Amino acid sequence: MIQRVLLILLGLFLLAQFIQPDRRTPPPDPARDLLVMTQAPEHIRTLVTDACYDCHSDHTVYPFWTYITPVNFWVQHHVEEAREELNFSRWDLFAGTHEASESGEHVAEGEMPLSSYTWLHPSARLTEAQRAELVAWFDAHTGGVR
Repeated sequence: MIQRVLLILLGLFLLAQFIQPDRRTPPPDPARDLLVMTQAPEHIRTLVTDACYDCHSDHTVYPFWTYITPVNFWVQHHVEEAREELNFSRWDLFAGTHEASESGEHVAEGEMPLSSYTWLHPSARLTEAQRAELVAWFDAHTGGVR
């Protein structure tokens, strides 16, 4: 009996792998991107790309494990919420907003990048010096005030 239930559950799990969330994004327009519009220096580009862009842009890189149901739906929901809050690929729409001006504050307070993200993405782990540099840059380019 238990073996049959386990086989049925395994079969359902395998069938569920064919159900994937919609990951489509509009084709990116580099002219609308935060890093292009602000002419960010290369070291800032690297920090922002590593720490922010997987969730807050249309340039998400999905690791293999994000294609496993049900994890895929959790990750995609998180990315969609992040893009709705602040999308650096559409900076022309977000520049000057309250959400944009809080970017430095979220980094300064350690709220961003999320620990659940940095746990699996070591390149997103910011040193205190990197965090301070990123906060200063965000404050200077997003209207944030400290």
